[in-house]
Amino acid sequence: MYDPLTSKTIPAFHEAGMATYWQAVTPFPDTDSVALPAQADVVVIGAGYTGLNAAVTLARDYNKHVVLLEAGSIGAGASSRNAGFLLPGSGRLGFQDYRNKFGVDVAQAVQNEFAASIAHVHHAIDDSDYHCDFTHARYLRVAHNAKAARLLHEQQPAYEPTLLDAEWLTAETLKQQIPGLPWGHGGLALTPAVALNPRALTAVYLEQAKKAGVTIVSGHPVTHWQAHGDGTHQLEAAGSSIRCQQVLVCTNGYLPGQPFADIAQRQFPVLSSILVSRPLNAVEQQMLGLTVNDLVMDTRLLKYYYRLLPDGRILFGGRGAVRGKDADSGRQRQRLERALVQTFPQLEGLYADYFWSGWISVALDSMPRVFSPSAGVYTSAGYCGAGVAFASLAGKRLAQLAAGETLPALPFYQSPLPKYPMPQLRRVALRGLYQWQRWFGS
Repeated sequence: MYDPLTSKTIPAFHEAGMATYWQAVTPFPDTDSVALPAQADVVVIGAGYTGLNAAVTLARDYNKHVVLLEAGSIGAGASSRNAGFLLPGSGRLGFQDYRNKFGVDVAQAVQNEFAASIAHVHHAIDDSDYHCDFTHARYLRVAHNAKAARLLHEQQPAYEPTLLDAEWLTAETLKQQIPGLPWGHGGLALTPAVALNPRALTAVYLEQAKKAGVTIVSGHPVTHWQAHGDGTHQLEAAGSSIRCQQVLVCTNGYLPGQPFADIAQRQFPVLSSILVSRPLNAVEQQMLGLTVNDLVMDTRLLKYYYRLLPDGRILFGGRGAVRGKDADSGRQRQRLERALVQTFPQLEGLYADYFWSGWISVALDSMPRVFSPSAGVYTSAGYCGAGVAFASLAGKRLAQLAAGETLPALPFYQSPLPKYPMPQLRRVALRGLYQWQRWFGS
């Protein structure tokens, strides 16, 4: 599997051979990819949620000639492989973290922006023939021990002034609602949240891009980038060259080290893995108690997340391997299957019909950013695996920034991603974290 930390550049169609559940159940529109033109106003690199939304906004709202440049297929990375959790948040910081660091007014404004990100996605789906299995849901944070339950419960009143509703579930209530969980100590349910098909959402944005007149070029990894003295940029991709006024880098966790060395040192690509089971029968579903309206994540440092899909399958995800070459090994699959059974003992012996992995982008301070690292260059990254809603809105915000607009006065729009102090040691630290979790994380 392509590894951003060991591969010099990202290969063309790096996702070839990747079999996911979403691919199996989701028809996809024709990309209408063309040859790389010689010039454009803006080149957007990366055709996931962020890149597609940025390209649409610049072409439709600002009348720019936009070329959308993708190394693989459209939405080939996390945008077509994720769990379909449309959540009121991104990064690893919660409301209390923002309140402690920036004050209650900023924290409330942040949560309202996260709520707006869900509305942004909802509006796009409403205008599309791809309905994406859009299902109103609750985002249920389940405490894995008593201390985590106390911390979650303390957060509930803080959400009252925001556009989010927060309901505390006692351990007894949680047991009644999801009887299959053997260890729940209580939980906090946040709404609005949405369950959806993430690959179908990529199709929604692709259709928007085609309608807006975006020039789409897939299978073209960028191998060279030069900024000229006149303010223009020259990009080389798959043997072709294009000159433009602005470059938007929207590759998130799939960003290679070259030719993006500065940006690459500001985020950490980490693997997350997902399995999808066979369809559960009615008795099995009743034993678990999950419904299609539940998006569940526990409070462990290395979290597990899961949901019941519309066809009765259970989707279950968590951390993956450390290196790309180990991502799809039988050992990783078995580890996640064991974690599923530890979460729901009733599913002993249930094996996965589908298993896959993908890269997420982790920010040093756990907060995503939309920013300009240099003149004419704009980027967004650091969603920490929770970017379906915010990555979509971030694409629009990134386009607004490139167009000279003033973004909302929120922390992730006001500073760049911090650089990792010793980026060459990121994997060493990750191994240590996984080992610590194995020994002390329960």
